[in-house]
Amino acid sequence: MRSIARHAPALLLLAAASACALPGRFFRGYAAANGDGMGLLEEGGPYAHAPAALQGQVRFVFDDFGGLTTDVLRTYGFPWKLAVASVVLDRQQRQGAPRTMETFGRALEEYGFLRPTRIANWKGPQPRLTHPLGFVTGTARRSFPPVEVEIGNLGCTACHAAPLYGADGRPTGEAWLGLPNASIDVTAYAADVFQAMRRELLSPDTLLAVVRQLFPNVTDRELSTLRKHVIPGARKELDRRAKEYGGLVPFRNGGPGLNNGAGSLLFLLGGTDAATLRHTASWASAPDLTGTTLRWSLLVDGVYAPPGSPRYGPLAADDVTEAHLDSLAGVVSLFVVGTRGVSPQRARAAIPAVQDVMRFLDQLEPPPFPGTIDEDLARRGAQVFERACASCHGRYSSGIHHVRLLEHPNRFVAQDRMRTDSTRWAAADSTSLALLGKIGYGRQIEALNGGGYVAPDLRGVWATAPYLHNGSVPTLWHLLHPDRRPERFYVGGHELDYDKVGIAGSVDDDGVYRYPKGYVPWSRPMLYDTREPGRSNKGHEFRDLTEAEKRAVLEYLKVL
Repeated sequence: MRSIARHAPALLLLAAASACALPGRFFRGYAAANGDGMGLLEEGGPYAHAPAALQGQVRFVFDDFGGLTTDVLRTYGFPWKLAVASVVLDRQQRQGAPRTMETFGRALEEYGFLRPTRIANWKGPQPRLTHPLGFVTGTARRSFPPVEVEIGNLGCTACHAAPLYGADGRPTGEAWLGLPNASIDVTAYAADVFQAMRRELLSPDTLLAVVRQLFPNVTDRELSTLRKHVIPGARKELDRRAKEYGGLVPFRNGGPGLNNGAGSLLFLLGGTDAATLRHTASWASAPDLTGTTLRWSLLVDGVYAPPGSPRYGPLAADDVTEAHLDSLAGVVSLFVVGTRGVSPQRARAAIPAVQDVMRFLDQLEPPPFPGTIDEDLARRGAQVFERACASCHGRYSSGIHHVRLLEHPNRFVAQDRMRTDSTRWAAADSTSLALLGKIGYGRQIEALNGGGYVAPDLRGVWATAPYLHNGSVPTLWHLLHPDRRPERFYVGGHELDYDKVGIAGSVDDDGVYRYPKGYVPWSRPMLYDTREPGRSNKGHEFRDLTEAEKRAVLEYLKVL
């Protein structure tokens, strides 16, 4: 079945238009911003005295966890207004698009960012979304010297909110928190925004004029900060990176739905040289966060666990304690370093906020399957699943209605048995594991490379294609038919096939699994080639099921 990571919020995704560093003299002081939307938690706000799980819901969407500071402008934070204006100018020049915020929004959709009509599983009145899901922004100010700049960074929902699908398999326009966004392509976004900003920063007068047009309430102080400090520093830093890395960073995230957490952490903490990182292909799919709190260890290979905690073995839903959630929050805080460029010290300071998020995740449910289910076939599939799949993927409540995960096996499967692509687990080598002690995370994390992967639970699996930990198989049908897995297929902005359960398409004359004729993807697709390093679609081939049993299991997986 599916083998993808359970990383938890803000799963090791590289913040994109980053590294617009300001001159060193600008940092003779420190300024931080609160994320827009965090007023929901302030005194007088609707969630000020709400239970921790509801406060965690707000943080999941709006909190920056320390990622909106002048310090983070040196790493993955970025000057929001300049980035927006650069993208809009780029679209105007290349496509004749108007200078409007709608142009910016449409551009982001091409990279897989969501602009939902509503968040379907939000508890309470719908929040006001001023940006596409996945961005957090806030204005940092300091009185002496007078400084004001709106800072942007990526948030949890860039990876961990996805479109819902209707009975026809097409996106509905609604989003579901916790699902993996299989269309988010940070590599393409980062490359395009990097080039756009390098070009537009050369014409500061034009760029700032567009800032005024797009943000009519921008203050004179912020315009002055952008002109005197941000633009000169950003030009210098981006030119340096172009020369040293050939782009924003020396590693790739892998394409839609993938992230290279190991590469990001090594880059930020100086664990290896840029030349080595260029060839790092240790990416993994963004995970579904439903069931995260039934994990003892995190990441697809279970490399991180709280000290003194079991790493593998069963954990029942009824046995999840507050202490367990808090210990997982300590592990998850490390991911804030890799995703938002926050210092390890500041990431650990965010642990109380992450604890709220873990309580939100503990109550997270998968979306209901929107299509038609053959109930008799699903019941037969439940019996097959119990016999052939449950020992790795979980024990579920009986029946096919309102099915709940009762116990997660946390089953570790070694490489010689699973035989899936080994690139991801092999990246957790002695160099990367040693970094944890050097940055002071020994009290929160015990790291171990076991040489394989931890099987995930399968709640909501119908909505999370493509499959395996590296997203190398387009449908569950192909997963159950190893000899029929396509060597190349498209991913990103796809519709779903509820018969094969996964990305809708068919193999063309050239052997490529392509989208149905006439379908227009809502984001920019990428051709996934399983012959490339880190993308093998081999493995998970050891179950001997009949065709009838495979059909029944596929039907049962729709009810989880």
